[in-house]
Amino acid sequence: MPKNSPYEQADYRLRFPQMTLRDGVPYAADFDDTYYSAEDGLAEARHVFLNGNDLAVRMARAAQEGAGNQRAHITIAETGFGSGLNCLAVMAEIANYPALHVDYISFEAHPLSPDEMAAAHLSFPEIAAFSETLRRALPPRWPGYHLAAPLGSNITLHLHYGDAATALADLDFAADCWFLDGFAPARNPSFWTPEILADIGRLTRPGGSLASFTSAGEVRRLLGQAGFEVTKRPGFGRKREMITGVKVGAPPAAPNLGPPQTALRSGPKSAGLKIGIIGGGIAGASVAAGLLRRGVKPVIFDAAATLASGASGNRMALQSPRLARDHNPMSRLSADCLAFAARCADRAGATVGSGVLALDWPERMAERHDIFRSQSWSEELLLAVDAGDASVASGLHITDPAMIHSFGRVIEPEKLVSHLAEGADIYFGFDVAGVENLENPVDGVIIHAQDGRSLHLDALVIAAGAGASTGVGTVAGASTSTGVGTVAGVWADLLGPLGQMLPLEITSGQVSQVPATPETDALCVGLSYGGYLTPALDGSHDLGASFIRAREIEPSEEGHDHNLGLLPENLAGLFADSDRDDFRARISQRASLPDRQPLMGQISGQVYALLGLGARGFTFAPLLGDLLAAEILGRPAPLSRTQRQAIAPSRYLRV
Repeated sequence: MPKNSPYEQADYRLRFPQMTLRDGVPYAADFDDTYYSAEDGLAEARHVFLNGNDLAVRMARAAQEGAGNQRAHITIAETGFGSGLNCLAVMAEIANYPALHVDYISFEAHPLSPDEMAAAHLSFPEIAAFSETLRRALPPRWPGYHLAAPLGSNITLHLHYGDAATALADLDFAADCWFLDGFAPARNPSFWTPEILADIGRLTRPGGSLASFTSAGEVRRLLGQAGFEVTKRPGFGRKREMITGVKVGAPPAAPNLGPPQTALRSGPKSAGLKIGIIGGGIAGASVAAGLLRRGVKPVIFDAAATLASGASGNRMALQSPRLARDHNPMSRLSADCLAFAARCADRAGATVGSGVLALDWPERMAERHDIFRSQSWSEELLLAVDAGDASVASGLHITDPAMIHSFGRVIEPEKLVSHLAEGADIYFGFDVAGVENLENPVDGVIIHAQDGRSLHLDALVIAAGAGASTGVGTVAGASTSTGVGTVAGVWADLLGPLGQMLPLEITSGQVSQVPATPETDALCVGLSYGGYLTPALDGSHDLGASFIRAREIEPSEEGHDHNLGLLPENLAGLFADSDRDDFRARISQRASLPDRQPLMGQISGQVYALLGLGARGFTFAPLLGDLLAAEILGRPAPLSRTQRQAIAPSRYLRV
């Protein structure tokens, strides 16, 4: 381990709640308070939070106004997810309005386990089915932002695990109503601070509401300072009073993501929206899935004859995080994306192996792992194991310590892409010739194909990766030796000023398909070590991968040699006796950016992009695609402002 590392002994875990049951009611020993009323927690949730925000009336009105288009939507935010009982009450209510979509944003520092949550719900058999659905959708227990869709297109659950004050200060969204449900102010004063309540005011649209079980005078005063007109109302059960409030004043500010910004950030909202996506790989399919889940049927354009024909067409791929020793915002984003991506792969039936074992190879990885071992991480995200446990976990004989990413996955990309794109309209054989940005950006764009076809779109997403299958991603000034240059041709037209400055790096990668041996056939997880090795599928492993700075290369013996040479010393002989005539290979191109971060967001007018995913597209794309869909439709995409700025297109605009 490097001497005097500032990150030694860092603790990146969540604290476990001290929850017990008292007469069937969950009790938090560390706060000396119950999670809900001993008289009837579900009735309390409905009286205080749903009725306190007039949710039944507002849901009915929104559903009626939104009939036949995409405007039937409400954003609910909550401080203190707790047992999830308020969310269950909303799930039960929204079941009456199948055309309505609710974004439910909640904050929790000490999340309960699914088993603890099940125990907390036993007293409420009428919502047992909703409870089971919610518990199945719960994310892994590590700090950060987690997105779940427990009721498909009806409700999107955004959970922020960790310190609420830190999370709220770095977010931008506009809530229609708030459930203020932390433990009592006298027992949990850190949850009712001026800073937190001011942020709640900042994150509420004009006319938005709040409700809380507490009527404490200091809370009322601080909410008044935050822009709310607060009213006392009869409380539930033994609590004589509760409060409600209505926000007055200016709307929440838009996220500060830098130029370009337009008045269209809220996105198009009209009946029959038509949103086009250039690219039928993992990026485009992920955006499509996010739109479909919110009731919008997108159109995917691809020059090839099938989905996943470019870099997304490899037989297998790894989903694994890119963690940093200081667990900085991009390290946390990597973990956020992994939590969502793994669940997507499982639902799609695309998972070949659960878990990725990161070996102490090469030396730079061993040094990084040495620091990780001094730290404390959620075991679901990162678990240090010795050689013996690594061998048991992998099915191979491993001679050195390793790290396990339990939520890592080995997947079949084609299955995942097809699952995500299911329901979209797809135009195969569509070579993009050009795009017209209409004079009034509200009117959208017109996309033209080489064969003369044209379509009018309300919005367009560029998700073409290296452009290998779409004919869009041509790189100008790029030699076959470097594969680096600025974007030209159609992309330049699409991206405007950004197209003249976007330094895409195109690398070609050869993946070797190597026949399994009696020893390697036992491998049951992905191995990561500077290269990667997958479990066997149909009798062969995928072994990768080369990074050649050229747009086009042919499969070669040198490529096989390179991939075999990446294997750690103790595994170098795994395929020594294999017949090279039985090796197969696939070549594809990746697109990345110099800072190795994805690019996601609005380019100009109604043109958006999800690009630069590099070698971790199957980790990053599912979550980022879903959030980009939300942004296009003007729905909450509550990723931290710091993370949004780090992946915003504007970071490559010189202003």
